[in-house]
Amino acid sequence: MMKGIILTHLQKMEFVCGLKQFKEYSKDDGIQLLNCLNKLFTSYGWITEERVNYILHAGMRGQYGDFYHVNEKTVSVWINQYYNHHQSQIVQEVQAKNTQHREPTEEEIAQWIEIGKQIFRDNYQHAKESGFCRDLSEWGGNWFNKFQEKGILKPWLYQVDEIEKDVRRELRLTTRYIDEVTVGAKSKNKIWKLFILESIKENKNLDKLI
Repeated sequence: MMKGIILTHLQKMEFVCGLKQFKEYSKDDGIQLLNCLNKLFTSYGWITEERVNYILHAGMRGQYGDFYHVNEKTVSVWINQYYNHHQSQIVQEVQAKNTQHREPTEEEIAQWIEIGKQIFRDNYQHAKESGFCRDLSEWGGNWFNKFQEKGILKPWLYQVDEIEKDVRRELRLTTRYIDEVTVGAKSKNKIWKLFILESIKENKNLDKLI
């Protein structure tokens, strides 16, 4: 807990920087200082327990300048100095956090869907022209599930057992331990390639169905 980190540094204050301030405080004053500093730190959205520990460790050792008392004003200076030294990283973290918590707009969702469809069209055209199907990962794994849900792709119609045997044989050439998750993923990839090339051969025009 953040309070525990703050308390540890306050208790070591005398031995770190020579101040007997916390040692000489009454119990109520000590609790009041602890709560005050905890409230100060938690008022910054980018503060973490690791940063509290770093700031107090550096501050009490004079890395942020001379001081004669540990209080809200002093620690505020330390926090500001830390921010100035790490501003770029902190701003990036805050922006990333805000992006994660923000719900995408309908326009953004529509744009992502269209990008996914265009990637499919490009890969399908490439397979038509070259006779070579790219790996499923380059199409987007969701397409396998979508065509399966629509009843267009039926994995069980392919020789799944033989495909899995081939995959295991290939894996034994490069690794001792065969992970079944990897076997499943590689088998799925092979089925996808067969499905795409077969669909092109039968003129199904999957790129018009998406």
